[in-house]
Amino acid sequence: MKKFIKKLVADVKFADAGTGQRLNEEKTPKPGPSSAPVPASRRPPSADAQSAGAAALARLEAASNKGNKQNSAMRAQQLELKKQMQRQVSEERTSASMSAPREPEVIHQVGLKMVCPICGASTPKPQMSAHFESCLEKELELKPLETTCTMIYTLNKDEEKLAIGVKTLAFFVQNVVKAPDEEKYKKIRVSNGGVQKKIMPLVGGVEFLEIAGFSRITDDNDGEEYFIMLDTPTIEHLTLCIETLQNSKKASPTLDRDTKVLQSSAGLQRYELSTDFYRVTKEDLMAEQKRRAEESERGDLMRTKAMRDKDAGVGMRIYHYSLIRVRFPDGLYLQGTFSAHDTVESVFKFVESSLRHPISFTLITPGLPALKRDSTLLKAAGLVPSGVLNLSTSDRTEFTLLSDELVCKLSDL
Repeated sequence: MKKFIKKLVADVKFADAGTGQRLNEEKTPKPGPSSAPVPASRRPPSADAQSAGAAALARLEAASNKGNKQNSAMRAQQLELKKQMQRQVSEERTSASMSAPREPEVIHQVGLKMVCPICGASTPKPQMSAHFESCLEKELELKPLETTCTMIYTLNKDEEKLAIGVKTLAFFVQNVVKAPDEEKYKKIRVSNGGVQKKIMPLVGGVEFLEIAGFSRITDDNDGEEYFIMLDTPTIEHLTLCIETLQNSKKASPTLDRDTKVLQSSAGLQRYELSTDFYRVTKEDLMAEQKRRAEESERGDLMRTKAMRDKDAGVGMRIYHYSLIRVRFPDGLYLQGTFSAHDTVESVFKFVESSLRHPISFTLITPGLPALKRDSTLLKAAGLVPSGVLNLSTSDRTEFTLLSDELVCKLSDL
C-alpha cells in the first residue's frame, strides 16, 4: 500500500514537471500563472445616468449645428462681398473705356459698278440685271426692231440654240421676200415641231415675227394657232428686218472704272471686296475641275497632307476683277477697278488719263522692281484681287499731279 501511494505521488510530481526535455536543449521558462488582476464584471448604468448622458450628447450636437450655421452664413457673406467687388471693378473699367476716345472699327466694302449699254448709267452690279431689263422695255417702245434683235442676242445664253433660232427666223422672212405671192410662206403653224423647238423658246423670237408682219391667230376651222401675214409688208421692210437680225450683237454691261481719289487715313486699309469680285461661273467650275484632274494624275505619293490641303483650297475663289490703288508723291491715292484680264498697259493709261498734264513716270510695287509697260495680264503680274502701286516721277510741281476734276471728288474712307 505504501508503495502504491509513493508511486501515485511520483506520477503526480512527474505530471507537474511538464514535458520532457533533452539534455542538449536550453531550458525555456515555464509560464506561471498570470499576475494581472481579473476585471470585475461592470454593472449597467442606472436610468438616471443614461438620461444625463443623453442630455449631454444633445447639448454637444446643438452646439455643433450652431457652429456650422454660423460658418455657412459667414461664407455666404464673404462670397456676396466678393461678387460686389468684382461688379464694381467691371463697372469702373467699362466707364473708363467709354470715356476714352476710340476710333470706330468700320470696314468699308468695295463693290463693283457696271455701265448700262443702253442708257450709259453706272449701276451696282447686283442691280444691273433689273436695270438693264427696264431699259430694254423702255427702248422697245422707241426702237422696236433694233431692241428686239438686241434682246435676242443678249437674253439667250445658249449660243448654239441662239444661232439656230436666228437662222430659222431669217429663213421664214426670207421666204416671203423671195415669193411674196406664195400664201404658204405667209402661214406658219405654231404647233410645228421646228417652231416649237427653235422659235418658241427663243426670247424675242415671237416679237421679231410680229414686227416683220406676222400675227398670231387661232384658226376657227381646225382650232390651230398660226403665225399669219395678213397684209404683206414692203420688201424693204422685210429686208431691213433680216439685215438687222443678222447684224445685231449682244449688248453687255461694261465694267465701270469707278475712279476715286482718296487721302491717306487709317480707314484706307480697312476694306473688303464684295462677292462680285470672285463670283464663280460655270466656265470657272469646269476649268477648276480640269485643273484638279490634272493634279490627281500626278499622284499624291510624294506629297504631304498639308500640301494636299493647300491645293484643295486653290481655285475656290476665282477672282474676275481687281482693285488697283496708285499712291502719288503727295500722299493721295488714285483708285480704279479693273478686270483680271486687263493688262499692265491699261493701268498706265488709266493713270495718264487722270493727270493734270503729261509727265514721265514709273509704277512700282513695294519691294519689287518697277512694272514694265506691256501686255502682261494683271493676274499674271500678281495684281489680283488687289494691288497698291507707288508712282515715281522726276517732275516736280507745287500742286498735285492729279487733274482738278478728280481732286474735287477727293474723299476719305
